[in-house]
Amino acid sequence: MSEFNLNTSELYDILVKKGITNLFHANTVSTSITFLNNKSLLSRKFVTDNNLFQTDQYSDEKDKKFDIYDDIFLDFVDIHEEWKKYNFYGPFLFVFSIELLKSNEIKTLRITKKNPVHWRETETESDWYYSNLKDFDKNYKKGNKLKDVGSMIILKDIDGKLPLRPNIKKFLFDNPNLFVNYKDEKNYLANLIGVELKKIVKKNGFEDIKRDLRHKSGIARCACWFQYNVMLLRDIKKLKKLFHQKPIEKEKKDI
Repeated sequence: MSEFNLNTSELYDILVKKGITNLFHANTVSTSITFLNNKSLLSRKFVTDNNLFQTDQYSDEKDKKFDIYDDIFLDFVDIHEEWKKYNFYGPFLFVFSIELLKSNEIKTLRITKKNPVHWRETETESDWYYSNLKDFDKNYKKGNKLKDVGSMIILKDIDGKLPLRPNIKKFLFDNPNLFVNYKDEKNYLANLIGVELKKIVKKNGFEDIKRDLRHKSGIARCACWFQYNVMLLRDIKKLKKLFHQKPIEKEKKDI
């Protein structure tokens, strides 16, 4: 057993002490739909091996090299809320109860010291992972937000699949506050995608799970509306990647 595999019950107690009650996973709309249709978070490798759809991710080759391509990632914070700007990983957020840590689905886990995108081949696992929870407890939530966001849970040995039930608490979707062209009409993007997401949630039996729209009626101290508007004007490909509910190549004329 690896020295970097940490005890889930001990982590649960530490998070409770720190006032952390949720765990998070953010992704693009289209990849999140794949998760909803499979009623699980899925690893990049699982999606590829089963010929499912997911948006491209520049870190895939690096993840393969560092043996985390078949792993599932959970954040301790809502990154969008923490940084007051859009989440690079996507506008759809899965919010889990930390009771997940007590479930039979998870036997062991690892916690990163920094985001894997910053890992280097010249480093060792000791540079990447905590080897004990005492050090994590000492270092996490001590005023360094950048370091805190880099710390995340990595789930190994679950065959690339984490069921959403029974620990999913909420689905949270960004309102980008944009009007887009769709089928020759101007549509409010949040409403347009919201209709489709509602159908998918119902089809997969998640109607009882709370659903929220971030910035539904206004925005304060967050840069995301400005950032999404810049994408609409200057980087439509990036906006499509984040919000398109279907593979882009199939609907090139939309948005």
